[in-house]
Amino acid sequence: MKGVSAAMRIARHEWGLILKEPRFLLPFLIAPALLIGVQSYALFLGPPGSPDEILGLARTLLLMLSVLAPSLAVPLAADSFAGERERNTLEILLCLPIGMGTLFWGKVLGILPLPVLVGWAGQALMLAILGSQGLLTAAFAPMAVKTLCLTPLLALFFSALASLISMRAESVRGAAQLAGLVMLAMVFTVLALAGPLLTGTGFFAISAGVLFLGSGACLWLAGRRFLRLH
Repeated sequence: MKGVSAAMRIARHEWGLILKEPRFLLPFLIAPALLIGVQSYALFLGPPGSPDEILGLARTLLLMLSVLAPSLAVPLAADSFAGERERNTLEILLCLPIGMGTLFWGKVLGILPLPVLVGWAGQALMLAILGSQGLLTAAFAPMAVKTLCLTPLLALFFSALASLISMRAESVRGAAQLAGLVMLAMVFTVLALAGPLLTGTGFFAISAGVLFLGSGACLWLAGRRFLRLH
């Protein structure tokens, strides 16, 4: 229990540092804002379309938010580990009277919530817009739930992978660039598999399991490397 409390203190410290510089977040809020704007235009200002066409667009935009919002974890993780090394503050952190594992998990928890909250906030707003037009059908609801579930899964995966890369990189830029390339590959993969992901329950369950196991493997490797820093 003591370790959990210490990890949460580290995480809250990380959140405070992030929120101190809101300009850092602006580039990552632009994409969700644009996606919400596209849906609002299609519903309120754009040329009329059939409900099926509008729901098809909404499904695509919700899925894009599931991928783009979690990508915020990439620069956060790059700065959290490689950034500490660049600023020569990692040694100070290692001298804190807490366990190495606690410190590692505190920093990971400092990365994860923000991408999830940004994604869920954008998706909730999109669903509210659809609901205001009476377009949230029973057939669309399972697909919407799947996109909502994908957001934390992808945020966890990006956080874990970017943390592992950041632990091995020599600079924030190098970590962000390498993790960004992997993120782009994931974006194209998820969008290419949009149909099976959102309509096939079995395929979605397998994909979710792969993401979860991949996240666990990356966190395990990153944690082992972090322990060797002491």
